[in-house]
Amino acid sequence: MNNLLNQALEAATITDQTATSTGFTYEAPAAGYTTARFVSYIEVGKQPQRAYQGVEKADAFEARLTFELNGPKHITTYEHEGVQKTRTNLIRITTTISNNEKSNFFKLLEKMAYGRNDIKHMAQMLGEGFLVQVSHNKSKDGKKTYANLKSDVWNVGQPATTDPISNETRILDVPIETQDIQLLLWNSPSQEQWDSVFIDGSYEREVDGVVVTKSKNFIQETAMAASNFVGSPLEALVSVGMMTDIMTPPPAAKATPERNTIRPEGVANDDPLAALGLV
Repeated sequence: MNNLLNQALEAATITDQTATSTGFTYEAPAAGYTTARFVSYIEVGKQPQRAYQGVEKADAFEARLTFELNGPKHITTYEHEGVQKTRTNLIRITTTISNNEKSNFFKLLEKMAYGRNDIKHMAQMLGEGFLVQVSHNKSKDGKKTYANLKSDVWNVGQPATTDPISNETRILDVPIETQDIQLLLWNSPSQEQWDSVFIDGSYEREVDGVVVTKSKNFIQETAMAASNFVGSPLEALVSVGMMTDIMTPPPAAKATPERNTIRPEGVANDDPLAALGLV
């Protein structure tokens, strides 16, 4: 993971994003303030866009971000094989990468940097903690509730609060992430990055009355389906990896230890936001 974080920090030397130009049932994470960690930054290349007012739009370069919410209201308890476990809520954001200062991406980058001039690329902040405000919105039919980190503006910022009386700033403790860090940089990929977004396994789904088996590895598949994949640095990396797989016998299977996400007793109630009236 340390190598991935080092590669994330080096992203700004390759692309300056601040250079402006003119198995669970889904339940939306609770609304309100919470601390969170930025655990995933994945560039998936140029992807199809929805038509706007009947007019087709060109494919756009997309990134997928994931924030792990770790406040007490965002810990889900469940039972697995007779063992009580917990997992954190996640919020995933898909956004078009743009250095236009009016774009959603650039505005989010600015909020996450909160005035730090050394931040030149979103990936530099991978693994960092933030204070976020979760908001809800409904689907068009009103049947589903979605959680977002954006209302009129992006509600993501420094993990700190200011006392309204003393005007003193207090830095909040943000729990370490339980999710694996994921990174994929389209123009400077590495095998470690590519491996970090791999999802093993498959699932069955009914399509037109027929049960079909689908791969869970949707991130890699989405990237390889990008309209600019052919001829890209990512294609070159993947091609080399495929040739290596063909020429090298597979290693003996190893048991993968299950990540223990059981939260220590009392941690869920130790909320730094509670005393500040933000929960």
